[in-house]
Parts: sequence; C-alpha cells; structure tokens
Amino acid sequence: MKKIRNIPFGYMMKKGRYIAEPSESEAVVMIYKMYLNGMSLKDIADVMTVPYNVDKPVWTLNMVKRIIENKKYTGTSEYPPIIDNATFDAVRAIADERYDRMNTADDVTKTLRSMIKGRKPRISTEKIRTAIVQIINSLISDPTLAAPKGNYEYTPSRETIAADDKIRTLMQDPDADTEQLEKLIFEAASLRYNDCPYDNRDKTIPLIETLTRQEPTAEFDIELVKSVVKYIIIDNGDISAELVNGVIISSQGE
Repeated sequence: MKKIRNIPFGYMMKKGRYIAEPSESEAVVMIYKMYLNGMSLKDIADVMTVPYNVDKPVWTLNMVKRIIENKKYTGTSEYPPIIDNATFDAVRAIADERYDRMNTADDVTKTLRSMIKGRKPRISTEKIRTAIVQIINSLISDPTLAAPKGNYEYTPSRETIAADDKIRTLMQDPDADTEQLEKLIFEAASLRYNDCPYDNRDKTIPLIETLTRQEPTAEFDIELVKSVVKYIIIDNGDISAELVNGVIISSQGE
C-alpha cells in the first residue's frame, strides 16, 4: 500500500509539533530560487534529488507546482517559515504571468486556426505566425499593396502613375520626409480607388490608414492581424492572407 503524505513536503513532526525537515526544507528553498531564476516546473522536477516521499522518489511538475503554491512555507501558527513572504509573492507573480502568457498563446492559436479558409491542413502554428508577420510587414513597408488590383480591367490615370512613381522614389530615400510620404500614400490610394471600376473604399481606405500608422516589427500582434487579415489561405504549404478588403497577399511576395 502506498503511503499518503499528510505532512507538507519540507516539514516533519517532532514531539507533537511541526518543524522544518533539514533536507526537505533546503529543497523547498532551492525550488523557489530555481523558479525565480527562470526554470520551468518540469526542469525543476528533473533536477530534484530529495524524494517527495518514500513511494514517489521521482518528482513531477505537479509536485513542484504544489510547493510554489503552498502559502504555509511563509509560516503559520502551526508551521514555521521556510521562505519569506517577499520570495513567495515574487514566485507567485512569475507563475501568474506565465499562466496568462500560456492562455494568451492558446487564444492566439485558436484565433489563427479559426481564420484559415477552407480545409485546415496540418501545419504548425509557428509557421503560420511567421508567414503572417512577413505579410503584415510587407504591407506596412508599402501600404499601397493593400489596394485592389484584381483580375479586372484597370487603367491607372496619369495622376495615379505619377503619384506611385513619386512614392517609390521617396521610399528609396533614407532621408525622405515621413509625413510627406504618408500624405502621398493616402493621395495615391484615393487616386487608385477613383480609377477602379468598383467601389471598395469603405474597407480599403481604413486598412491603408491602419498600415501607414504601423512600424515593421518581429512581434506577432493578434489585434493588428485581425484588423488587417480576414482569412488565412494555405495551399500546398504556401501561406497567403486575404485582407479585409478582399486583396490576397502571399508570404512568398508574389
């Protein structure tokens, strides 16, 4: 029959009172230090050498989790303190942050998966994130890519061609006036919409305005993605994004 541990790890009973068990209480202190130094619950469990109890010499992450969640280690009327309150609070703050980050990551994964158009192929979330960041950055670098250029008869006016040429010239100039460039992008977008045989300004203009306000980044911003991308398209491993205005942009730059 397995022995059930009724006394918290780190303590022992002596003469009717709880006292710190030397080797176990030292292990408790080390667990808190390792967690504060950035080690995961599993990593800590893997390096523990003091048996959790007689029947369970090998530690699990749940055992470590119970240690860092047990307020008794700061001392109660029955249990002497093994760690101080500041250490306990610092560990709990890190644990809460990790929990929030893990839940956020799960939410991002669910959101990305829900945006995939059609059949959900077997592909890593990280690969999707990387491709979408690449697409978003290409749009931020040149917001005019978000303007409709579908398979319809489109003839840009002389004013549109001149505006696009001026934008390309300014974007190649490292000393170009940013405010002037933004103004030209808006003007060129308006000219292009006037040239289009259909009206999609209600979605495209706000989209380009959003992109113009952003800076290229390696960070994945799910809120920005949702404001720019309507669907994620995956075809034979190639990832594209259908923007909120219907324009499709490939991560391959095609």
